[in-house]
Amino acid sequence: MDTTFWWLVALAYLCGSVPFAKIVGKMYGIDIQKHGSGNIGFANTVRVLGWKAGFMVLPGDVLKGTAPTLLATKYLDTNLVMIVALFAILGHIFPIWLKFKGGKGIATGLGVTLVINPVIGCLAPAVYLVSFYFFRKSAPSSITAAWSLPLFCLALYPKYTYFYLVLAFVTVWTHRNNIRVMLSERAQSG
Repeated sequence: MDTTFWWLVALAYLCGSVPFAKIVGKMYGIDIQKHGSGNIGFANTVRVLGWKAGFMVLPGDVLKGTAPTLLATKYLDTNLVMIVALFAILGHIFPIWLKFKGGKGIATGLGVTLVINPVIGCLAPAVYLVSFYFFRKSAPSSITAAWSLPLFCLALYPKYTYFYLVLAFVTVWTHRNNIRVMLSERAQSG
């Protein structure tokens, strides 16, 4: 591997680390990490600051995945592009600027997906929205959308299946506390 790959990995991580929710929160006089779930992402921004602020964060979080992944496609083969893309998502989850405490990587993952496979990138939000209609919560909707990706790939674009399996597992991991709460609520109600 040449140095271009490593520069792109570093750039992707740093792009992913830009805390748009934290920046927008400061514009509102709120530290987003001290409210709601504490995550620096779209869902917590909407929960704490409302839809307008959320829609200020969303394009930035998507772009954090799109920009470095798109740049990587100019210089690297598909397998290496997927590694660069993963580092953009990891930058959002573990931002260096915020002591490695970030978001869950969903919007940044969408940005990555829109570059790697635009068809899948359009299907994932549709699955999220349908799931949200039924669940009325972001966490199970995000998990459902993430697990739909490898299934769509298996049917339509098999060469991307492993990458999207990794993203699905990352999504489960970032939502592990939400999963515990959902299981606890279910046990108490049943």
